[in-house]
Amino acid sequence: MVALEYILLIVFSYMIGNISWARIISKIKHSDITKSGSGNPGSMNMLRTYGAKAGFLTLILDTVKGIVPSLCGMILFEKTGLNADIGLYVAGLSVIVGHMWPVVYKFKGGKGVACALGVFIVANPLCLAIAFLIGFLYIWFFDYGSVASLFIIAFMTIVQGTIYGKYYADDKTTLLVINILLFAIFFVIWFAHRSNIVRLLLGKENKANLQKSFKSKLSSKKKEEVKIEYKEEKSELKSEFRKLKAEYRKSVREKKKELRSQYKSINKQLKKSNADLMANELQNEKVKYVQTSFDLEHALPTHENEQANKQPDTINKATSKSKNWFWNRIT
Repeated sequence: MVALEYILLIVFSYMIGNISWARIISKIKHSDITKSGSGNPGSMNMLRTYGAKAGFLTLILDTVKGIVPSLCGMILFEKTGLNADIGLYVAGLSVIVGHMWPVVYKFKGGKGVACALGVFIVANPLCLAIAFLIGFLYIWFFDYGSVASLFIIAFMTIVQGTIYGKYYADDKTTLLVINILLFAIFFVIWFAHRSNIVRLLLGKENKANLQKSFKSKLSSKKKEEVKIEYKEEKSELKSEFRKLKAEYRKSVREKKKELRSQYKSINKQLKKSNADLMANELQNEKVKYVQTSFDLEHALPTHENEQANKQPDTINKATSKSKNWFWNRIT
């Protein structure tokens, strides 16, 4: 029965460790964290690759991934009459191994620091908070995340080993099991960081540059605020432009209406003046016609008198010619 509980706890914790939040978040961002930066699907590489938000989100989720199995191990072992601390570290070591060597990702996982933080939160949250603060300040000023991670794990292993050494002073078997589990957690995490240790010794270790990530985050936040302000101003200007456009169209319509009325009145006046002008011209033509008719009427008798006066002269001339011919014949 005890062996079955151990097996179930180990399998459950290991499978929880197979959940790779770094891969999930990078897939959401349409990328692959294993092909970016150092290739490690962990919070530090997420921080360097995608910024502070993605890095801290991965850290929190992986820490929760370590908390859940550890709590389950404590509760399960306590209810079955076994040692709760052993249950905590059995589950904790299993979830860390599942994170580092996940079967679903062909045994290519992260380095287990965030999961270990979750385990130590359950074991001793106060000491972990102190260690985490020191590690955070180190990363902030010196930019080496691997050094901070190794320090936190070593610090918590030593502190917990010291505490358990005093607490289980009379129970050497339990103390030995807990120390073995603690050392196993310490060893697998330091073993996973072996390449980081080599790069640190060679001076070629990758830097986290936490300050730059926060500054870029703040600058991106400012950019977003500027974009929002720009959009608001743009919408206000658009509304003002629409209002001005509507007012302009209204004024243009009113002006057109006014000009049409003026055009109609001017057109009426022109038609009236044209009618008056035509009437005057017709009147003038009528007067001319009447005058011409009058002149013709008075000029006709004079012409007839001239014709009448010319006729006797012709008759007289003809008579005289005939008389002359006659006398010439007689004589």
